[in-house]
Amino acid sequence: MKLVKILALSALGLGAAAPVMAQDTFVSIGSNPVGNTAYQWAAGISDLVNRNVDGVQMTAEGTKGYVANVRLMLDGQIEAGFSNSKLAYEAYLAEGDYADVEPGQILSWMSIAPIVQHVVVMEDSDIMELSDLAGKRVGIGQPGGTSMLDAEILLEAIDLTPGEDFTEFRVKLGQMVEMLSDGQIDAFMWNGSIPLPPIIKLTSQNDIRILPIPTDVSDAIRAQYPAYSIGDLPANTYEDQPDAVPSYRLGNVLLIRADVDEEIVYQVTKTVMENLDHMATVHPAWGRVSVDSILGGFNAPLHPGALRYFREAGVPGIEEFVARTSN
Repeated sequence: MKLVKILALSALGLGAAAPVMAQDTFVSIGSNPVGNTAYQWAAGISDLVNRNVDGVQMTAEGTKGYVANVRLMLDGQIEAGFSNSKLAYEAYLAEGDYADVEPGQILSWMSIAPIVQHVVVMEDSDIMELSDLAGKRVGIGQPGGTSMLDAEILLEAIDLTPGEDFTEFRVKLGQMVEMLSDGQIDAFMWNGSIPLPPIIKLTSQNDIRILPIPTDVSDAIRAQYPAYSIGDLPANTYEDQPDAVPSYRLGNVLLIRADVDEEIVYQVTKTVMENLDHMATVHPAWGRVSVDSILGGFNAPLHPGALRYFREAGVPGIEEFVARTSN
């Protein structure tokens, strides 16, 4: 797989890179395609670390996304990467798509923002509940993307099979938004960090509704896949959405290989957590990161370097988290 490897300082146009010493340790963060949200996060972290942590040179890697990042970490091509908490849990346990690897290679690091399941229709649609998707044209995300996998899990939970019970369109979020607006599809599903800019754009020109996901459906999903968690779409996330919408969540998380040096992970964690105001200027999602949210969605153990800092910082519930994830 060809990676886009760019020193974060050059990508952001900020300052001069610290001199590369022979003893410097290089740490690469897998993100998603250059210019997308996770790439901005990775570039922001890398810039901050390169200016403040001696002996570390960190780079943002443009990749195909969250699924690819986990595999790249397992293959030893990158040291860290953004993903979601479900993939993190499966990679740690060597389950599902990762049954071919040794467990324990991928550990939790920092939780950035919740990923909330959306099912979107036009306001005047006759689709009032999930079962009404039968016989319709539904966008479910692009092949290889985590959102498509999440959509398939939701569809299985409501006993709808793509290609049999409805016509599926496996395309990117931006294309699904355009197709819904143009009447080419009747609904779409996407699991993403809120608020989603393409949906904000959609609401600026159209009246939409976001379907509620009943508690019995989300409970069934969480029982089968423990990485999902309870969490509604908050009221006023989007225009003309005055009430919270029942849904469920994953964690949008940064992962780290277990073999990365503990001191490096400690110093990077400390630097990021003590500069959250700066990170919020990189991307608004970091403005919601705090000691209260940093463990959100994780079900796999923390890297020892991160655990060391979180204990020092008095992260609420840290010992309960350690006890739960060590079992």
